[in-house]
Amino acid sequence: MHSSYLSLPLKQPYDLRTTLHGHGWIDLAPHHWDEEEQHLESALEIAGQGVDVRVRQVGKELRLRIQSRKKLSPDGKARLRAGLRRILRTEVDLQDFWRLCRKHDGLAWVARRRAGHLMQSAELFEDLLKLLFTTNCSWAATKKMCERLVSNLGVAAPSGRNCFPSARTCAQQDEGFYREVVRAGYRARHCVELARLFAAGKLNEDYFLQDQADDSTCRRRLLALSGFGPYAVGQALRGLEQYEELALDSWCRARLAEMSGRRKPPSDASIEKRYAKYGSFKGLALWMDLTADWHGEG
Repeated sequence: MHSSYLSLPLKQPYDLRTTLHGHGWIDLAPHHWDEEEQHLESALEIAGQGVDVRVRQVGKELRLRIQSRKKLSPDGKARLRAGLRRILRTEVDLQDFWRLCRKHDGLAWVARRRAGHLMQSAELFEDLLKLLFTTNCSWAATKKMCERLVSNLGVAAPSGRNCFPSARTCAQQDEGFYREVVRAGYRARHCVELARLFAAGKLNEDYFLQDQADDSTCRRRLLALSGFGPYAVGQALRGLEQYEELALDSWCRARLAEMSGRRKPPSDASIEKRYAKYGSFKGLALWMDLTADWHGEG
């Protein structure tokens, strides 16, 4: 067993707990938030081995405790840091968004709490597969699908916690695995197709982010994915630092109705009008409104 300690300096104002609770991913395998100790526990696959990671914030840095069966090489440590930066959004600068929030009392708390850094995954493939698991089902079903995938395919870290499987590993499974073991239902076909495209190198994060002179390119390419509609695409875009899409689904609409004390949610047109003042950040502003109670705000 090898243990080591690393650190990630924070270049931007940042709050670990707020970041992790700004998105539902914290509830999905292989992640766990220890409320008492105020640290994240997870596992990442690095160079074929499972690595346990514990992360806590101390001032202007994140301190990492790493445990692995074999010592990580310098390249392995670099990959681990890169994966955690993507998960924890430490390189994302939200100063412009916070300036907008300070102008509007309802979201002033966002700037005060340094909120808006929405937890993602070490790889885009994981984000997109998890998004498929969120479509047309309850959150409890999403969690179960993710647990079954990770427990059956994930490499085990020293703690026994399994990592999220790679696209290559997921691509080796047929549609029956996703239907019968993961119990992904109609999503099974979409899961297989997504995994095989990533495993073959036909899809990667650069593919979606290139040609950004055309703002619609990324959205169009995400919409072309099997099983992805406007909601899943909007959520994926937020993880790629594009925050204009409202990404409305049944939960969002029901939450808006609850917040306004009405039986029926407002029309999509009125929602669009309400958040227009946030410009290219309107989707993120909406999400902060919807999830304010997750942070004890609102």
